[in-house]
Amino acid sequence: MVATILLFFIKSYQERRKAISLRAQGFAMPPHHPIFGHLLVLAKVMSKLPKDAHPHYLPDQLRRTFPELGPIYYLDAWPFMTLTLVVASPATLQQITTDHVLPKFPAIKDFLYPLANGKDLVSMDGQEWKYWRTIFNPGFSAGHLMNLVPEMVKETSVFCDILLNHAETERVFPMKHLTDNLAMDIIGKIVLDLNINCQNQSNPLVNALRRQMEWMVFGGEGNPFRQLHPLRPFVHWYNTRQMNGYIIPEIDSRFERLKVASKELQSPVKPTKDRSKSVVDLALAAYLHNNDGSTDTDGIDPTFKEVTLNQLKLFLFSGHDTTSSTVCYVLYMLSVNPEVRTRVRAEHDEILGAEPSLTASVLSESPQLLNKLPYTTAVIKESMRHFPAASTTRTGEPSFTITDPRNGLKYPAEPGMLIWLISHACQRDPAFWPRSEEFLPERWLANEGEELHVQRGAWRPFEHGPRACIAKELSMLELKIVVCLVTRPFDITAVYEEPKTSVNQRVGGERAYQVGKGEPSEFLPCMVKIRASG
Repeated sequence: MVATILLFFIKSYQERRKAISLRAQGFAMPPHHPIFGHLLVLAKVMSKLPKDAHPHYLPDQLRRTFPELGPIYYLDAWPFMTLTLVVASPATLQQITTDHVLPKFPAIKDFLYPLANGKDLVSMDGQEWKYWRTIFNPGFSAGHLMNLVPEMVKETSVFCDILLNHAETERVFPMKHLTDNLAMDIIGKIVLDLNINCQNQSNPLVNALRRQMEWMVFGGEGNPFRQLHPLRPFVHWYNTRQMNGYIIPEIDSRFERLKVASKELQSPVKPTKDRSKSVVDLALAAYLHNNDGSTDTDGIDPTFKEVTLNQLKLFLFSGHDTTSSTVCYVLYMLSVNPEVRTRVRAEHDEILGAEPSLTASVLSESPQLLNKLPYTTAVIKESMRHFPAASTTRTGEPSFTITDPRNGLKYPAEPGMLIWLISHACQRDPAFWPRSEEFLPERWLANEGEELHVQRGAWRPFEHGPRACIAKELSMLELKIVVCLVTRPFDITAVYEEPKTSVNQRVGGERAYQVGKGEPSEFLPCMVKIRASG
């Protein structure tokens, strides 16, 4: 015990000395205390936010409190997190995502380990990552996904039926629960070509995945009980067994079908329009192609199978959670900006036809129409600017520095340091976004030279560079389809009760602030009404 306490104080001293040294060299940071570091400053800033507000609000609040900080600065919040370098401008972010790709911060790998066992695109680096990204890229290409629009429309039509039922009951309901199930049904179809149907019934794969998510903890989470709970390893083992038992037979059966088809054609087979075009089928086809269609073994290579299994679980996790939250926020921003909603409806009348009940069939027959909706796309992008689903973290490398373009100062980004790429702060900074607090879809239609023209690299919900989100095209397609099918038939209204205490429940005047993993507070309580004709 004495040794543990002593080591804690030694580490605290070392962390404080690092920050003091960096401050002495002229590097930006908030006012620093020699004993408490930035904990006092952070506590004061956080006291202005709701207790459950998402952590990515913090850098933006620091910018407002200390405008001289700029878009790159250090934070010393030991023992809650290691020395952190906040990076929040297009120029500085480009240096670590495009010009030189820094590795992921180890804590995110630890967070995902119970789900993917370290065998996933987020946790991989170097040549291993490049190989597997190449394997999975075809399943998320824009051209390929267009072929799957009818399936996405089908699942979204189920979502509309559920909204219709809620409209008839005239009761408040949590929109996030509905969008979770919608996004899961779509990603299940895209990744595994499965009719999960969790919008209408319970599904063992989805149940196990969601239980696993509840027990996953990130880094220095404030609740040590969850992290140290003695049942946690058992729960992870049980949920993993349930998920693997569902997915492995799918991988095996699809591999056998592709192998038989390869023998019949006497060459490696690739999925055609007559076969499934799911991510797993395309990955297995790539495997057979890379192995010259060899079928002289009893089954798929164990390593390939293991990575495919774990990456599919990660696709299901990330592909439904972040998209679900973004769907909520797009619908929310349409509800609180009626003039924008009116313009979206007018665009849909013009491009998709004046009869909303035919939208599903129109999109299924002509998916390319989704690329002819500039204002709808602008609304989605502006919603994601205000409410990005996530930020990302990297760690430093020996002798690596990030240059502040304002003054040429080179910020050391050392191994073990947390590099926080904070899209929320970048996308709310008036230095890069004129009228940054306003919801202005028109900025996405502005020409170069006009006031609202979007600065290159300032919009980063999917991040940039080779490690940008692999599913960004899928996410945008899903969002467009939802807006097309929902906006004209329904009027959706967020219904938040007024706080009964003096406790702050708003961020920037916004009641639907982000919490948890980026979702709206209270899961976005809503009421829906059938839109009056005309």
